[in-house]
Amino acid sequence: MKLSANEKVIYAVFLLVLIMVNPPVVNLVSDYAGTHPFILGWPTLLVWLNAWYIAAIIAFLAGCLTIRSWKKDYSEEDTYE
Repeated sequence: MKLSANEKVIYAVFLLVLIMVNPPVVNLVSDYAGTHPFILGWPTLLVWLNAWYIAAIIAFLAGCLTIRSWKKDYSEEDTYE
């Protein structure tokens, strides 16, 4: 299976999000939040996690719109066979 450059970018963003929202990276952000509890009036850890979850949602939507294999259309006949 040959992946296009667009697919590679989307999958790389998914992988990056998985790394950034799990330990040990979250532990580093949590340590930083101990000395800087708020960013722009919001809790630091909440801002960190929400930013990465928004990145994942944007990557998913981009994948839905651009990756051909994600655009499957199933008819009713196919689902009951």
